[in-house]
Amino acid sequence: MSKSVRVEFLFGRRVRDARNKVVGRIECIFAKWDGQDCVVERYDLGPGAMLERFGVSAASLVGWPAAEPLRVPWDQLDLSDPERPCLRCTLEELKKMTR
Repeated sequence: MSKSVRVEFLFGRRVRDARNKVVGRIECIFAKWDGQDCVVERYDLGPGAMLERFGVSAASLVGWPAAEPLRVPWDQLDLSDPERPCLRCTLEELKKMTR
């Protein structure tokens, strides 16, 4: 069963992890076409994702290390309530998965 969510309403939404800790806001959504369906591959969260979206590197601005976006695979984001998206795992578990 597939579910449709209007992605324009997801941008900027605060995402919490399984322990209710805020992990960032949805800044980028990566998707591809699969026949007539547009299928989400991953979500990028946080300030690093916003800067990357605009092609700006924090390192190039002030010489600091670049903030890495938090990359969330499509199946790790629960959108059963699109106004309150949440990870299906803790932030620590996600970081281990996406290394």
